[in-house]
Amino acid sequence: MDIVLVALTGLLLGACLNLIIIRLPREQGFGGWPRCTRCGQRLAWWQALPLLGWVIQGGRARCCGRRLDGVYPIVDLITTATLLLLYLRYHVSISLVYAAVVAAVLIITGAIDWQHRLIYTLPTLGATLASVVASFAVPSHSLLNALAGLFVAGVLFVIFYILAKILFPSHRAPFGLGDVYLGMFIGAALGLTNLPGALLYGMLLAGVFSAILVVLRRAGKRDTPQYISYGTFLCIGALIYLLIWGLAGPRPFS
Repeated sequence: MDIVLVALTGLLLGACLNLIIIRLPREQGFGGWPRCTRCGQRLAWWQALPLLGWVIQGGRARCCGRRLDGVYPIVDLITTATLLLLYLRYHVSISLVYAAVVAAVLIITGAIDWQHRLIYTLPTLGATLASVVASFAVPSHSLLNALAGLFVAGVLFVIFYILAKILFPSHRAPFGLGDVYLGMFIGAALGLTNLPGALLYGMLLAGVFSAILVVLRRAGKRDTPQYISYGTFLCIGALIYLLIWGLAGPRPFS
């Protein structure tokens, strides 16, 4: 019964995250009833249901017939699975709440960056500050660990940013300041003890995806993207690390 309740909570949380993912870049606000992302028509209540609304419509908006973005059901599924795995590890505890909030920030940031190649400065820095403030109260974390992770990630990602500017002087750099802020959040939220593993996962995923794009371009696929949403892969990598190892570092589930 607990698992069912956690799963339902995860679906509701996923719906809330999707509202932020949809509305923050488009409307800069969250008021009013949800509307179709394609034609702007007010949604029926069943269309707004997490995951189920997308499935019932067959991936196409019932109001205008246009294809719905597949990111939204993926967010619902990832959020539900994430909350279930975190609950199995931490049960009802402050660690569960903290890890769930960190995961929510990663999911929101990753989804928005994938769709819009955009990482918001103030929300990301605000989440970083909140992680530092909350770190002293979370088991397996500490204020020193959070500050050390923040500092090391900040220095490392500023170096990446400078190198990207040097290597791509006449093009849009594939690594921006938003990625620097995201790296600082990951460093503060997971701490220096977990930072290397979390970044390694993200960088490996970005490398694999970039290699696939190179192969597609050489195969003559003209609509292949020239750049990747690097922040999305950093978020996925950090989330995978958090779910596998938790906040206490490389320890399997007990």
